This record gives sequence, C-alpha cells and structure tokens, in this order.
Amino acid sequence: MNKAHRQVIAEKISSTVRALELLGFDYEVTAPKNKREKGNKSPRVIYVDIGESRRLRVYNSARGDTWANLPNGEPIAGVGSVEELYEYLAEMKGPRANATKRRPASGSKGRSG
Repeated sequence: MNKAHRQVIAEKISSTVRALELLGFDYEVTAPKNKREKGNKSPRVIYVDIGESRRLRVYNSARGDTWANLPNGEPIAGVGSVEELYEYLAEMKGPRANATKRRPASGSKGRSG
C-alpha cells in the first residue's frame, strides 16, 4: 500500500467518524494493521455500537469505497459510501436524526434596506 492509498483511507475514516459523531453513535477505530500486498488493504476497522451489545463493522478501502457488516457478518445492502452509511444509520436512529436546522443564508434577499 503506497502513501496515496493511506491518504485516501485516512480521509474516508475521518469522514466516517464525522458522520458517526453527527448522529451520536459511539464508535471505536482500530489501530493500523501491517500492510499486506493481497487481500483487504484497509488498515483500520471502525466498530459502531448500535445498542444491546451489538456492533457494526465499517471498512474503508484505498479506492474510496466504504461498506459495513452487521454483527452477524452479513454485509449491509446499499451501503457503498460514507453518505449511504450515514443514511442507513440515520434511519436506524430514527426521525430525529434526519431533522436538520437550516439557517438563512447570509446576504439573503429577504433583508430590506
């Protein structure tokens, strides 16, 4: 794994962690593994606590893909990016996770002057 691959994975891990923090999930990022020439080149796994002593496993690849497995090891269909993982976890968290407060844009046309 070269330096560029590690940079892509580091960016994906940070994006995944930001999404988990926005949704309020507890998580753990494992320590880097030794580099391997074959097989899964993702050096870290992110474990996400989803309640009742259950944890999802989230992986990020050097190609920029993100995927997750359920606690039983089954892949989660439809999760292939950080955005799709966020949507999946937001649905799991409930309707309050999807609610966002929108602020008026600065310089909006609504001001009179």
